[in-house]
Amino acid sequence: MSKKVFYGIFFLLLVSIAGVVGLMLSSADMDSPFKAPLPKVIVSARLPHPEKIRIQKNKCPAVPGKVNIVLVTDSRYVTPTAVSMYSAIKNKCPQSTYNFYVVAEEITRRDENMLLNLQKLAPGTVHVKIIPRQELDLPYENMQRFMQYKVGMHKIFLPDTLKELDKVIYMDGDTLVLKDLRELFDIDVSTVYAAVAKDGIFYRFPKEMTEIGLDKRGFYFNSGVMLYNLKLQRQDNVVAKLVEYVKTHEDFFGDQDVLNVVFGSKLKLMSYRYNCISTFFEEDDLVFLSRYFGEELPRDTFYIYENATVIHYAGDKPWQDNYKPEFLKELWFRYFNEVVRL
Repeated sequence: MSKKVFYGIFFLLLVSIAGVVGLMLSSADMDSPFKAPLPKVIVSARLPHPEKIRIQKNKCPAVPGKVNIVLVTDSRYVTPTAVSMYSAIKNKCPQSTYNFYVVAEEITRRDENMLLNLQKLAPGTVHVKIIPRQELDLPYENMQRFMQYKVGMHKIFLPDTLKELDKVIYMDGDTLVLKDLRELFDIDVSTVYAAVAKDGIFYRFPKEMTEIGLDKRGFYFNSGVMLYNLKLQRQDNVVAKLVEYVKTHEDFFGDQDVLNVVFGSKLKLMSYRYNCISTFFEEDDLVFLSRYFGEELPRDTFYIYENATVIHYAGDKPWQDNYKPEFLKELWFRYFNEVVRL
């Protein structure tokens, strides 16, 4: 046998082995709740922790129930918003009915149709209502990075926008929902304005927390996922108080500072699992975070994401080139790829 023939056969054997291994890895991934196979580069990154990547299955309630969900979007954010809604629908329990309300600022008819078509994924148990809105008449120049957070200011008007509702889950468009939302929606908020999860901004920026008077409260919450008591906010005329703060203060951090200050102590803290912000778990000490959140955290970030109901891509976004960790980037794109195929 010549050397040329020998090396040719050897090369074919290597290609065959690689193909079998790739097929085994892809088949293993198909056992997860996400149907699209993983890109090969992510499979390689996942090999050291193959057993830790699986998202835990829903513990579905025995009786039917409804969940009200609202998102705010514009033409720049409508696709991530659709991805968030799609993930919620794909991971809901059959007994749960989701009523989506999308407050949309200047989106196209095509964008509206993309959102409305999500109802077809679960006819009868998913409803989508588009609420068109124009740009708000607010002094946006008072905000830090105001162009980035303009559309988010619609969330302070939700008690007036959703007058037919007493209670609603608010979610930013840069979220993925990995479990049924009934457990979150059923949290008792009858005596508070909202149920919220802590944000690491509190310990990262202590000077700023003192300046806005939150140092004594001991925490700062993230406004990307909240359970709103709309009824109580209407009774206490909270919208007027929020607008007054916007008009009389400067250099505040979008809607988040406004809500933190005006809501004061009328809050209920909920688990990090309902607003799992990857930035903090990837960059900060987990033992410290366990004390800050007041919850026992797994010592491996993979388990933290497994336990999450909502992953929030606050800060860097998964559609940006250098986003880390790769697993969460791939996870978002798995849903995105399914949305664009609808």
